[in-house]
Amino acid sequence: MREAVIQAEILAAIGALPGVYVERRNAGLLADPTTGRRIRAGVAGVADVLAVVDGRAVALEVKTDAGRQSAVQRTWQRAWEAAGGVYAVVRSAAEALAIVEEIKKATQCEKKY
Repeated sequence: MREAVIQAEILAAIGALPGVYVERRNAGLLADPTTGRRIRAGVAGVADVLAVVDGRAVALEVKTDAGRQSAVQRTWQRAWEAAGGVYAVVRSAAEALAIVEEIKKATQCEKKY
């Protein structure tokens, strides 16, 4: 399955959950349609999906079964986690849902105390 299909499934699945804000992030070189000039968009290495789950910042890097993180993605991951965010490499909507549900359970426990 292509990454784009997996991403779409993840956005639909976790975006439907209460207490979740989710968006797709893009980064890389784009061509300006009027001039053809190349324009850099986004931050290199940014995760494919960014979300806020009950107040927690979550980044999901979507990969196919054979996909691997690049060095720049690993660097971005370290920065995200150092700032307190949750980061995961996911290969399906089911994996993404499991991570989101785990975070939701943890934040519910924190709210009780």
